[in-house]
Amino acid sequence: MFFAFSDGHQTVFTNSDGVAEFGTTQILSPITVSYINLFVNGVIQPQTTYQVEEGELTLDESPPLGVPITLQFIIVNG
Repeated sequence: MFFAFSDGHQTVFTNSDGVAEFGTTQILSPITVSYINLFVNGVIQPQTTYQVEEGELTLDESPPLGVPITLQFIIVNG
């Protein structure tokens, strides 16, 4: 998981924005994972409202100041 907090203006988050105390600071490539879920303030977001590339998360709109942002990576082995 990648964790960050909104500054109220930012819409692009990179590995350097990750908070290490809460998880990894790496935004994984969508090619290497099975599923990606984005939670803003604990609420899952529609996939149409964000884009993920290796090392970068881009949101359509900036969340309010201080809101937690969690990017969950799920890998299914099979």
